[in-house]
Amino acid sequence: MPWNDNAGGGGPWGSGGGNRKPDNKNPWGQGPNGGGRGPNKDQEPDLDDLIAQLDEGLRRLFGGGKRGPGGAGSKGKGPGGFLIIGLLLLGVMVWLASSSWYIVGPQQEGVVLRFGQYSRSSEPGFQLKLPSPIETVLLPPVASNQEEYIGRTASGANVDSESLMLTRDENIVDIDAVIQWRIATDSVQDFLFNVEDPQAAVKAVTESALREVVGNTNLETLQTSSRAQVAEQTRTLVQETLDEYQAGITILNVQLARADPPAGPVIEAFDNVVAAAQVAESLQLAASQEANRIIPEARGEAVQTVQRAEGYRQALIAEATGEAEAFNAVYAQYALAPEVTRQRLFLERMESVYSRSNLIILDNSAGAVPYLPLDQLTQNRGAQNTSSGGQ
Repeated sequence: MPWNDNAGGGGPWGSGGGNRKPDNKNPWGQGPNGGGRGPNKDQEPDLDDLIAQLDEGLRRLFGGGKRGPGGAGSKGKGPGGFLIIGLLLLGVMVWLASSSWYIVGPQQEGVVLRFGQYSRSSEPGFQLKLPSPIETVLLPPVASNQEEYIGRTASGANVDSESLMLTRDENIVDIDAVIQWRIATDSVQDFLFNVEDPQAAVKAVTESALREVVGNTNLETLQTSSRAQVAEQTRTLVQETLDEYQAGITILNVQLARADPPAGPVIEAFDNVVAAAQVAESLQLAASQEANRIIPEARGEAVQTVQRAEGYRQALIAEATGEAEAFNAVYAQYALAPEVTRQRLFLERMESVYSRSNLIILDNSAGAVPYLPLDQLTQNRGAQNTSSGGQ
């Protein structure tokens, strides 16, 4: 030590009284009575002695012999050295055995990284790899569906900052949505390396897309007929956005669990509007049913009327055609025998005329005419006419 070389003794500050002993290595010298520093007369531990003791303990631990008087230690090895080597070998074997295999679950896919870079993918089952940290394994659940919530938490607590949205007609609507998604089986690397927090990304993108779609929809249609359409438009927009990000995520479904006006004094007015819209829709359905019943009946009656008119037309044409053919036949006979035909036509016409009257004709040239009961003859003629008219 550099202060041991001072002849005056006591280190760089002097001995402080008394002669320095040859084996005293206290750098602060001795006390007034030749003891240690301060009122305590005990000797303080020497730094060189501490280092020497530590060196001796290490040599004994690793099998070295005890340092001799001349400073040379024994070169033989004790049983402690073999124990240390055995423990080291056992630790290496345990390390190799525990980090050289892994198991991939039935709903997982193994992704092996070699020094942090993608190396290969493995199917479910028992697999081998190089020990860590050379190769590490990630086990994403590629076959399980996951859910994210907009407007509420998984426990059902409402989140106003997410659920309150503005519609196209400038109304505020309180919406709860559930997003079902899973990892794309052909894009597992994108899921692991392109997006830092996939769950947060799905939720943020869905909220943004839902606000855009709701902003282009009126409140009334959002509550009645457009709910399914809004959900499908949101799912398509979210999927397109995630594909642009190359997130490796497939959106399975977006469900609107609730789309109501915010709670407060206006809730009753909104309920009345919804009720009126439902009544209007029911009336429209009833009117459609009545129209579906009346229109086919009217069309059937129109078809029947047209058919009757067509039959009447055909009957008139047939009758006129028959009369024309009869006239032509009579004319042909009249051309052969005009007098006879004329007389026959006259008699037939007179018969048709007089057959419906009560006229009695007497021929004076017939000579003696027997007594005729004209009143009875008239009655018989009237009865015959009545019966023939009834028939």
